[in-house]
Amino acid sequence: MKNIIIYYGPRKEYNKLLPSKKTTLMEFINADDSRRKEIIFKQTDKNEMEKSISSNKPYIDNLVAYSASYSNITEGALQDFVSILNCYDIQYLYLQNPPMQIKQQLKQTFFNIIDIKRYNYKLLSNTMFKKINDTFSNNIIGQDKVKERLLIALYPLLNKSKKNKPVVLMFYGDSGVGKTETAKFIGKILGQKIFKKQFSMFHSTEFSNYLFGGNHSQSCFSKDLLERESNVILLDEFDKADPVFYSAFYELFDEGVFQDKNYKLELYNTIIICTSNYHSEDEMKKYLGDAIFYRFDKVIEFQKLSLESLNKIIDITVENKYKKLKVCDRNKVNIKNIRELMHNNVSRFNNVRQINNIVEEFIDIDLVKNLLNKE
Repeated sequence: MKNIIIYYGPRKEYNKLLPSKKTTLMEFINADDSRRKEIIFKQTDKNEMEKSISSNKPYIDNLVAYSASYSNITEGALQDFVSILNCYDIQYLYLQNPPMQIKQQLKQTFFNIIDIKRYNYKLLSNTMFKKINDTFSNNIIGQDKVKERLLIALYPLLNKSKKNKPVVLMFYGDSGVGKTETAKFIGKILGQKIFKKQFSMFHSTEFSNYLFGGNHSQSCFSKDLLERESNVILLDEFDKADPVFYSAFYELFDEGVFQDKNYKLELYNTIIICTSNYHSEDEMKKYLGDAIFYRFDKVIEFQKLSLESLNKIIDITVENKYKKLKVCDRNKVNIKNIRELMHNNVSRFNNVRQINNIVEEFIDIDLVKNLLNKE
């Protein structure tokens, strides 16, 4: 083997390293299975069979494995990964986010030809930091107090060390008041779509395997983190996870290191945002426990939206929904009437999500009426 390239990062960037002519790991495994079956069929003696497999080495220019590729191979093939490769004349081996077991095998046998590459995640710059300050209030309505706390929390990342530990934030408050949108806003400033996991979607057994790593073929948190394109990580509804799982995040929050049964990774200069619907820090400590609570660098409250803020959100929402309509549908919607109805009933609204849904409903009512009147 001439060279081994191990790449840690998202598939989109990994593809840029790859040659046009390549054999994927799945193609290789399928061909290897067929080859072994054919040799077994021809050879009755086991020793002769092994000699035949190792002596007749097919040539492969570029063998390429993606993150998802390892899930499709058996546990036995994973354990004998290097042994299988040695039955072939492979010039270049490209591996994206390999499990620790494969990396260790390769290091033991081919340590002198391994080239490790990592995706360079965007760092928070002074320009980006100032842009957060200048544009926050136009994007996140009614949470000016959050801006100051957020800027103080993010400031340590302006230290240009390549190994800054993650900044870990807990956003708390009512649903639909800007917590998730703030995470998306930060990602937008950095020019990256955030990595988001909705913790309320997991059940206990499923979550245990996802966090701590089950069979190598299963989806897991570490593998998803390796595939992320952004250094802004949102753990939405963090409070919905069973507290027994919080220990999985201790080292990640403290040092930026996450390890499970199959993978180990390091996250530096990362912004980790957790959200919850708690209404006070005391309530949060009670249910989350001190061990995880005191690992948050900043705990930031999102307050209930004032009537003034709700009215601003109404205007922005109505305008945005109207712009997204097809040009031919705009004259079918009485947008002025919808705006007035929303403002007249503003005291009934609590959050952005509620306003968004009602504006959509009013627009749909006008479009349905128009359609029915035509008929």
